[in-house]
Amino acid sequence: MLPVKSVEGEDKGTQQMALKVAGESGKGLVHRYLVMVQQNARQGNASTKTRMEVRGGGKKPYAQKGTGNARRGSSVSPLFVGGGITFGPKPKDYSIKMNKKERRLAMATAFQSAAADLMVVESLAEEVMDKKTKSLLTVLSKLGLNSEKKTLLILKSPHEQIMMAGGNIEKLKINVADKISIFDVLNADKIVIERDALAHVQEFFGGDRKEAATA
Repeated sequence: MLPVKSVEGEDKGTQQMALKVAGESGKGLVHRYLVMVQQNARQGNASTKTRMEVRGGGKKPYAQKGTGNARRGSSVSPLFVGGGITFGPKPKDYSIKMNKKERRLAMATAFQSAAADLMVVESLAEEVMDKKTKSLLTVLSKLGLNSEKKTLLILKSPHEQIMMAGGNIEKLKINVADKISIFDVLNADKIVIERDALAHVQEFFGGDRKEAATA
């Protein structure tokens, strides 16, 4: 059962959260999904030039004999500063795939495992109409949250005023119910979710729907 609070911090009872979660393989599934998300976020555009791609190098830098130096045939050798790079990175696609049902199951499992740190609140949009960070901090303080702790705030829809007010709070992450980050869920010390957002999560990850959009 999840505690439900008003924006003033008053107790409003409890609410049940029942999601379709993985069994004994849950931890491995969540880990695979997290790895997939992080892998797919990599741009993979690091690139270096080999000795064939570096400009110049056609002329022998100095005579073969008589200089006392080692024999050199090209100034773009990897041994020279400004020369080619040996075994350097080249653009690469790091993305990996995962079954849609597995992704949904992994997210539901991660979310259910964080239930002990989860709190349900009413809509917060009207409390920060001025779009000020101070107003949002006041609301979070009434809910008993410390700005020094990593907090995840999950909204039903992307309210502009909350997004702007929370942008300057270092340890606050804001997600929307249909685009929840598994990294933010696992990394948060406390999760605050709007009542309407929880209803969406229950519907999407509850396991009753036959088809759903990509998690």
